[in-house]
Amino acid sequence: DLDLQLVFLVAAEKYGIGVNAEVLANHWLTYIVPNWSEYGMGKRNLRGGLLPSVSGGYHNEFGESNGCWIRSEIWACLAPGNPARAVQYAYEDAIVDHFGEGIYGEIFCAAMESAAFVESDIEKLIDIGLSYIPVDCVLAQAVQFVRDCAKDPALDWKAARKKLLQAFPNSFHWGIMPGCKKDPEIPEGKRGFDAPTNIGIALLGHYYGGGDFSRAICIAAGCGEDSDCTAGTLGALYGILYGTAGIDEKWC
Repeated sequence: DLDLQLVFLVAAEKYGIGVNAEVLANHWLTYIVPNWSEYGMGKRNLRGGLLPSVSGGYHNEFGESNGCWIRSEIWACLAPGNPARAVQYAYEDAIVDHFGEGIYGEIFCAAMESAAFVESDIEKLIDIGLSYIPVDCVLAQAVQFVRDCAKDPALDWKAARKKLLQAFPNSFHWGIMPGCKKDPEIPEGKRGFDAPTNIGIALLGHYYGGGDFSRAICIAAGCGEDSDCTAGTLGALYGILYGTAGIDEKWC
């Protein structure tokens, strides 16, 4: 996932404000090795002559998963304090290998991360992220669900996680890690429909971590599912907000 952002940085250095989905698609085919999940589906479509946004949605069962919002911070860092511009680039990125809720995930995260350069109130940042996606999309519903859970004093992070997975089931641990122990009280979600749940988990890390970097990312990772995306994106947001001073030396 970090490799993707470094490749996209090369594209941005070469094309500047001209970076768009076509440029990024060419960089995918030239430099990106993985051929699995949404990455592989997108590359297959590109090789077959399908351009973005068709490349992100055609026969792509993983297109509403987590592969694009994990790379959202590159656009925020190239457009600090300008969420509208960050969202523009995030959209061009996302449509190469995602559609629907997958695209909304990257837009939501990029907007929050960009705004975090000039705004420190997380609730305001979440509102900014939500303002760029449809109010009735599943991702927006999952975000509000987590906000409501965080207000319930009877719930700890483990109980909130379970409620989230019951209300917004995803397929990540069922489909990607079929040998893991399954909780019979958590339903199996639609294969590849993972973005709303996992962004919800990232926010659980924030709310139950109390603003502490170490506790927040450990809760996000401890919730499981696509934990490199959840902990990584929350860590990126905290890094923008608090800088190196907000990161315990044990992580360095």
